[in-house]
Amino acid sequence: MEHIKHKYPTELPFIFPLLISALLVLLPSLMIVNGTGDNSRLFLILWGNWISPFILWFFTATVFYLLLKKRKLRHEMRTSRIIASKILPSILEENTTIAELAPIDLFKRIRDGLTQIHPTASAWNLLLCRCRLFLNHENTEHEVGIFEREYMDASYALPRFMIWAIPILGFIGTVWGISNGIAGFSSAMTNVDSVTAVSTTLKDTLPIVTSSLAAAFDTTFLALLLSIPLMLMMTWFEKAEDNYLMTLDELWLYEIKPKFSAQIKTRTQSVPVANEQDSMTDEIKLLSAQVGALQQTMENLYESVFVSSLNREEK
Repeated sequence: MEHIKHKYPTELPFIFPLLISALLVLLPSLMIVNGTGDNSRLFLILWGNWISPFILWFFTATVFYLLLKKRKLRHEMRTSRIIASKILPSILEENTTIAELAPIDLFKRIRDGLTQIHPTASAWNLLLCRCRLFLNHENTEHEVGIFEREYMDASYALPRFMIWAIPILGFIGTVWGISNGIAGFSSAMTNVDSVTAVSTTLKDTLPIVTSSLAAAFDTTFLALLLSIPLMLMMTWFEKAEDNYLMTLDELWLYEIKPKFSAQIKTRTQSVPVANEQDSMTDEIKLLSAQVGALQQTMENLYESVFVSSLNREEK
């Protein structure tokens, strides 16, 4: 059979959430930072420096990506339920028809039935792919489940990177703010000519230094604050997808695959039985022909013996 490259059905590109969140969050946030705004504490935490908008951007893009992935997972689970509860039972109950179908024809019936019930179903649904692999004799017992979990783990690679990058951005903001504060304080102190001017310089530069330090720690605070719900959200969705794979394994191994195996076994056994019956019929015909030929030979032999006996008696 020709090898077909598989696609994981809940995978999606990260570029779309990244661009949408950039338009909705990053650009407006940078405009707010560059303009004049409120001096409230919340405003300073969210838009008091140039790093916080990037933290908000990464957070929004990751949340958007996970929500889209969750939507695709619900679509995938719905498709699998339709196949397992509606399509396969109706097809596998037709024992006489299934026994006469080739594996590729059986898969086409499953796919066509799914299209009729759920026209927007993904062609890469995991249960549908397992049916195709098994009917095409490409399925290996353990590799399919391993590959599916590898694909699932890889599909969360970019969210994991974002969750890692958000605290890093917060630490970068902290280092940037502290360095700015120290640089400003150092620059102010180098211009002091006398001891009496030190107090005045400290009074003038201390608000600048403290504001820089506040902005520095605000970035870390914002990054850590957003990382916690983001990590919880990703863990929740990842666990839901892993539960779906475990449910799919149980459904496949204990319900669907045994029925497929029984149907294929029935189909493969029916062909040798039919061939054996045809062979027995041919042998019976051949034996009948041989018996007929032997009977004709015996009749001819009997006539020749009888004629030779009559000729001897006449002499």
